[in-house]
Amino acid sequence: MDTDGAGIEARIAANLKARREALGLSLAQLAARSGVSKAMISKVESGASSPTAGLLGRLCAGLDVTLSTLMNSVEAAGTTHFPVPVQPSWRDPETGLIRTLVAPVSNQSKVEIARLAIPAGTVIEYAVVPESPIRQHIVMLSGQVTFTIGGESTLLATGDCLFAVIDRPTLFEAPSGSPAEYLVIQEPA
Repeated sequence: MDTDGAGIEARIAANLKARREALGLSLAQLAARSGVSKAMISKVESGASSPTAGLLGRLCAGLDVTLSTLMNSVEAAGTTHFPVPVQPSWRDPETGLIRTLVAPVSNQSKVEIARLAIPAGTVIEYAVVPESPIRQHIVMLSGQVTFTIGGESTLLATGDCLFAVIDRPTLFEAPSGSPAEYLVIQEPA
């Protein structure tokens, strides 16, 4: 597993800036789309600030891109095997959430798979919705998570699977005393 925190954060920062520039957005335009200040976007892009999951969620929504896409350094052309040592992981400095990109979108597949581990008692909120709805399957590997979308909550336990179209604010909450781990399988809209 890629555990080099500085390396993954630098990759996220560089890909965030590249995506913003590819869309022709100024810092002010991305700030308006994401609800994140220009100063904070600049700090994240330069690597001067370690972003939280919530902040990255807002920036990804404003850029209409997934966090996994920002984590991926190169297009995996023709690659179908993603051994653990090459799966990049990112840790939220605020909550301790760990997101591992298990399988990125590639030339061969438009499906993306991420594994998330949430410490007990953690709440992750994604208040800004993506420009384009995201289709996700959430598969619980261990523990429990309450998944809330647009105010409707579902308790997920080990082995459960939930399909959701992410088109409203979402929230993930692991109950106190029990960490959780789950897969997010994201398909193109």
